[in-house]
Amino acid sequence: MTTIVDRLVECGHHVRVLASETSLVDENEGFVCRPYVDYYSAYRMDEKTPMKRLRNNLSELANSRKAANELDRFDCVVVTTPPLLLVLSALSIAERMDARLVLDVRDVWPDVAYEMGSFRPGSLYGRTFERIARKAYARASLITAVTPGKVAKLREKLPEGEQEKVALIPNGFDLAFLEQEEGGDVIERQMAGDAPTCVYVGNLGFAQGLTSLLCIAERFPDVRFLLFGTGAEETLLAKQINGRDLANVRLCGKVGARDACAILRRADCAYVPLVSSDLRDSVPTKLYEALGCGCPVLLAARGDSVSLLDEVGLGYSAAPEDGEGLARAFEKLLATKWTERQKDTAAARIASRHSRQAAAKDFETLLAERFAGEPRA
Repeated sequence: MTTIVDRLVECGHHVRVLASETSLVDENEGFVCRPYVDYYSAYRMDEKTPMKRLRNNLSELANSRKAANELDRFDCVVVTTPPLLLVLSALSIAERMDARLVLDVRDVWPDVAYEMGSFRPGSLYGRTFERIARKAYARASLITAVTPGKVAKLREKLPEGEQEKVALIPNGFDLAFLEQEEGGDVIERQMAGDAPTCVYVGNLGFAQGLTSLLCIAERFPDVRFLLFGTGAEETLLAKQINGRDLANVRLCGKVGARDACAILRRADCAYVPLVSSDLRDSVPTKLYEALGCGCPVLLAARGDSVSLLDEVGLGYSAAPEDGEGLARAFEKLLATKWTERQKDTAAARIASRHSRQAAAKDFETLLAERFAGEPRA
C-alpha cells in the first residue's frame, strides 16, 4: 500500500493516509513521517492472542473513525483488508463523505479463516465476519484482489451484474528491497561456514505451518536451517526444536529489510510454506522476495503460488500436507546446480513482471478510468 500511495501522490492526486501508530513500532530513530500520513492510536499487542488481536482491531476501528472526522471531504476511500473490522470504519467514513469505497482485498475473509481451520462456518465469528464482508462487497464501487484465485472467489460472491467491479491488482516484489545495502553482522553471526543453508525469513505465525520444516530438518541433518523472524508459533517451534534435538535448526530472531535481502542472496535456498493446500489463492510476499533475490525456493503450497514458481523456474514445490513430497522436492532442490545465470534470469523476471511498482501504476490507472470525471451515484 505504501507503493500505491507513492504512485497516487506522484500522479498529482490529493492523498491522506490514516494508519495505526503500531505501524511505527519497527521504525528506526531516523524515521521521518510523511506529511500526508496521520497516525491514530491503537491497542498494542505484546503477543497475538485472539483476545488481544480483537482489542487491537476494535481500537483501530474507533480511532480511525475519530481521525477521519478531522479530514476534508474526499472522492474515494480506499481500505485494505485484513483486518476486516477496519472495513467498518471505511464504510462509515465513505458514507459520511459521500465517497466511493474501494476495497483492496489481501485475504478473503472469513474464507481464509475457514481454510486455516481458525473457526468454522456457522460459528459466531463466521457469521459476524460474513455479514461485514457482504456489506462491504455491496457498498464498494471497486474491489481489487491480489491473485487470480481471489478475483474468481470474490466474483462468485457478487450478483451477475456486479462481478466486473472486481479487478486484479497483484501483490509483488518491492524493487526498493534490492536497494538495501549489504548486511554484515547477521551474515557473520548466523551464516558463517560451508554447510548448505536453507532459510526462512518472515513471520513465525499460524498461517505458515513451519512445523513441516522441522520434519525436513530431521531428514537432512547435514543442512543448516535458519529461521529469521518472530511470531505466535515461536515458543512452540523452540520447544519442538529442543524436544527433537535438532542441532541443525536455529531460531535467529527478527531482522530488518537490509539483512533480509543479504540473507536471501547468500542462502542456498529458502523455504516458503503455507499451512494448508486449501489456501490455493494465496501468494506469500516472501515468495516474491526470495525469487527477486535469485534465491531457489522450496514451496509448500498449491494453487496460485505454485503457478508463480513454475513461471520463474527457480525451485520446486509440494503440498504442505505431503511430508514425503516435500522431502523429495528438497532433495531435488539441493541436488540441482543452480547457475548464477539461472538465478539472475529468475530475479529479472520477477522485477519486470511482478513488481509492486507496476501494480501501483495499474491501480492508479484503474481509479482514473473508473472514477475520473464521473458524477457521484
